[in-house]
This record gives sequence, structure tokens and C-alpha cells, in this order.
Amino acid sequence: MTTNNTADPKALDVTIVDVQGCLRSKRIPQELIAKALDGKTCMPLSTQLLDVWGDDCDHITEQALSQGDPDGFCVPALTTLKSIPWRNNEQQVLTSLHHRDGKANFADSRQCLAALDEQLKHRGLTAVVAVELEFYVLDASTRETAVPTPPGALNIAGDVKELQLYDLRVRDRLEPFIDRVERYANALDIPITTSLLEFGPGQVEINLAHRHTALQAADDAILFKRLVDRAAFDEGFLATFMAKPYTEAAGSGMHTHVSLIDEQGRSVFDGSDALLHSCAGVLSRLPEMLAVFAPHMNSWRRLQPDSFAPTRCDWGYDHRGVAVRLPESSGASARLEQRVAGADANPYLVLTLLLAAMMEGLDNGKPPNLPALKAGDPQCADHFTHDWLTAIDTFDDSTFAANALGREFVSVFAKIKRHEAKKLLASVSHIDWKTYLPQL
Repeated sequence: MTTNNTADPKALDVTIVDVQGCLRSKRIPQELIAKALDGKTCMPLSTQLLDVWGDDCDHITEQALSQGDPDGFCVPALTTLKSIPWRNNEQQVLTSLHHRDGKANFADSRQCLAALDEQLKHRGLTAVVAVELEFYVLDASTRETAVPTPPGALNIAGDVKELQLYDLRVRDRLEPFIDRVERYANALDIPITTSLLEFGPGQVEINLAHRHTALQAADDAILFKRLVDRAAFDEGFLATFMAKPYTEAAGSGMHTHVSLIDEQGRSVFDGSDALLHSCAGVLSRLPEMLAVFAPHMNSWRRLQPDSFAPTRCDWGYDHRGVAVRLPESSGASARLEQRVAGADANPYLVLTLLLAAMMEGLDNGKPPNLPALKAGDPQCADHFTHDWLTAIDTFDDSTFAANALGREFVSVFAKIKRHEAKKLLASVSHIDWKTYLPQL
């Protein structure tokens, strides 16, 4: 076992991932760390089925007190055992939640992706995956006001610039924060390739290096979110991976680049039609994946026409306006990029469905029904639904999703999302007041 720690840690954060893609944790004291690393730490199995507010929703899922709220065992992924750079001699480890008989909890999204990685392995394939995450840095006042506000440090002259793409002056003002993110990532062995300023005020994109398993790429993404949150706090900011914090500014996506290699390490996509077949598989299943790619009401505010967020089941070569982009179609770098998922999505679920659709496309052996979209071409691909409830119903009815994630997972996930939608859609907001009070 290898870690980046040189002394006996005084505490260990044992973490699991819930269906929302949020980390849940127990802090274990020094004397119990050996027991924890042996997979003997317990958490309620229902912890992985919390709604976005952190409620176990037993009345919806019947997976908590209805069953006595039984414990599961946290089985550690020792490759993720690292010292926490912002804490004094403490460590963290990602775990998967298992029943007492050793069976993985059906709601453990990390295990869903691990099983998909194994399916690829049985086919003699390995997914090489890189994740790009966008997020917003907010002023600390947001903690008190609950209204997203760009950091005052970004003011150049008067208000913060609405568009800041690649702006060096803005970059300089965020440099201490970005430096801290990079230090924390290096300490946790999460490889960063590039960082840049995106369109929105205080919007940052940081790209993670490719990994030779999808599971490792998703682990990087989920732990990266934690370190960004902490780096922002340490620099006096607040960071959010909310898909669309500002009405007028760009949303934040989680783009994923995927290539496939064979047992000899050669690209399956180079010199064959396999890339087009995989692309076709993803396009055909996109409507069934939207509830995972856009899991919250706010997610749908990002998927708007005339933005860099796609709204149709389309594809193209090096075209950033499509759902599936092929940045390179030959050579070792041949790959596809899905651009639909928001930064608020669970990376384990996104990659599980994406890879399952790619494999289905390989098996079908057919190219996309529509030609690649080119600059100036008329839009002819089908629109995504713009209705969150329709997306949830489509996901719930999907045999494809059930095969990839398990029927029980799909059913309970859909119940939790309908519960979230019902609560939010019934809420009267300030937009209602501003729009209707003066007119009606």
C-alpha cells in the first residue's frame, strides 16, 4: 500500500459517494484507522440514497427506517488513500458501500462504474478517460446572501466584466486561488493539465489528465470537487459546481473525453469505423441519459439554444456546439467528447451510461443516422426534451439504463428525482412575484 503520508495519521476521512454525486464521510480516529482500512467501518446503506437536501426520503425509497436502516461496510479503494493537504496529518479514502454478505449496495454509483470497467476488460478493452470541469468562484458574501456574486477582486473598473474569456487581468486576480487548487491536486495525485478562464464572471475550467480506467477518472473528478471547495474557502471565496448560477452567464459543464484501447495498448478508434459506431451509440441513447446528465431543475437552465451547451442529438468533428464532438478521428488521440453533462452531475453515473452506450454502438456497428454538423449547416437533429419530468420518466422506462445501472437503482433514482421536482415545481419564487404581481 502506497500513500503520500510519511507519519502515522491522526485521523482518516472515510468517504462514500451518494446518488447525487456528493461525498458523505465519517472521520475515524487514529486507533480505528487500521480497522477502517480493513473495510470494517459502517455507514447506513440509505446514506447513498439521500435527496439533494440530504434527506433519506424513506417515504419515497423505503430503503431507510422502513427496513430498520441497516448498516453497510465501507470497503476502501486504497489507491485513493492520501493525506489531506489542508489538514494536519490526516488522510482521506474513497470507499464503496457493501452489504454484510459482501455484495455491493445497489445505490453505490462507484460500483456501477467499476462493474462497467470490468465489462470492458472482459472484451479486451480499456477506456482512457479525461474529465473537464467548469465551476464558478463566488464572493464570500454569497454565504450570507445566498445570491451568487462575482468576487469583488475581479472588478477592473466598476462592475465585474460580464465576459472574461482568457482575460489575463482576471486570471492574475484569481491566481492565488488557482495556485492553491493546483497544490492541493498535486498533493492528492490528481493530475491537472490546463486551467483557463471561461466566459462567465469568475468562471474557471480546469482539465484533469486522462486516466487508463474510467473509475480512476471519476475518482479524480469527485475528489477534485472537494479540493476546489476547500481551496475557495481558504482563499476567502465560495466555489460552486451548480450548472447555471447566473441567468445571463454561461453554464458549467462536465465534458468527458473517451478513447478505447485494446490489450496491446493500441487505439481501437484509429483506422477503423469504431469511433463512428461508438458515437452513434451515444447519440441513440442520449434521451435516456438526460436525467443523469442534467439531474436537477437548475441543470435544464444550462441546456439552452445558442449557447455552448448542446440541445440536440447531434455530432461533429471539432465542433463545440454539438452533443458529441470528435476532436480527433485518427491516430492515438482519436476520441469522442460528450458535452451534455453539467458540472452538477454524478461523474460515476455519467461515465457508466456513456461507456455502456459506446459499447452498444460498437456491437451495432452502424454510423450515426445524420451526417456530422458543419459550420453553417441547418439544424436537423432531434431536440432534447426541455422537460425535466419527461427526462426522468424516459430514464425510468429505459431498459438500456436498467442494464447499465440496475433496475432497482434506476427506479429509486427516478423516485428521488420526481420528489425533488415536485418540491421545486410547487415553490413560488421571486421570479413569479416579479412577473405576475404587477400584471395579474
